[in-house]
Amino acid sequence: MTLLTGKPAKRRARPGGASLRAGAMLLGVLAFGAVVARILPVDPNTQNLAESYLPPLSGGHVLGTDVLGRDLLAWCAYGVATSLTVALMVVLISTFVGVLVGAYAAYMGGWVDAVLMRLVDLQLAVPPLLIFLAASMLIQPSFATMVVLLSSVGWVPYARLVRANVLVDRERGYVAAARLAGTRRIGILFGHLIPAAATPIIVYASLHIGFVVLSESALSFLGLGFQPPTASLGYMISQGRDQLVGSWWIATVPGLVIILLVVSANLIGDGLRDRFHLDSGGLA
Repeated sequence: MTLLTGKPAKRRARPGGASLRAGAMLLGVLAFGAVVARILPVDPNTQNLAESYLPPLSGGHVLGTDVLGRDLLAWCAYGVATSLTVALMVVLISTFVGVLVGAYAAYMGGWVDAVLMRLVDLQLAVPPLLIFLAASMLIQPSFATMVVLLSSVGWVPYARLVRANVLVDRERGYVAAARLAGTRRIGILFGHLIPAAATPIIVYASLHIGFVVLSESALSFLGLGFQPPTASLGYMISQGRDQLVGSWWIATVPGLVIILLVVSANLIGDGLRDRFHLDSGGLA
């Protein structure tokens, strides 16, 4: 076509490109701000009661201050770092556990599949908030406990997703050929079946980041998550919920930051889903 018309052929836009770029750019800006805040000598817990309730763009505070005079910009930057760190750790652990459980259950079948899937059903039957409430009565909130708690409920969707893919792929010809060639079960799982399910796993993991950010913020808002000196966006919202009329920025600013974090993760997930031509129903 180029030779006949003399005009260069237009490149077709790849599906999901705009959403993927927008999400990556937004998340990159938020992550960059969090990294800069960590490098600069800024302490989000510094209090100055003389500067309490300062509105945005006043007194040298771009986003204003809270009831104790803490700078909201510094707090939000550190809060983004906290949320992203927890989200990445939870997603990695949930992916590892869920992929192993789902792949092994589907490939082995029989009583192994039945037992592991009943464990998944049991996990789904217990509301996550009930687990978090029970855990808060027994253990002190910390980074490690937060990651473990969120991972304890986050691995289930990965297990179901991988199991559904492996149930289909284990009957394909290349798996039968691998068996005939003498490949061991663990070799088939890690060399063929799990890599074949990598695409939906990656897409769901990107969407899972936004869910973890919301969960961590909600727990901190309820007093079950991070508390000072650890900066949390959910904690700052809880501090400003009683001042929405006179000092709206205390709760609104960190709330908007949470929205941006979740939107960026969802845009990346939607872009990846469109790029790989996946049906959203298969990621549920």
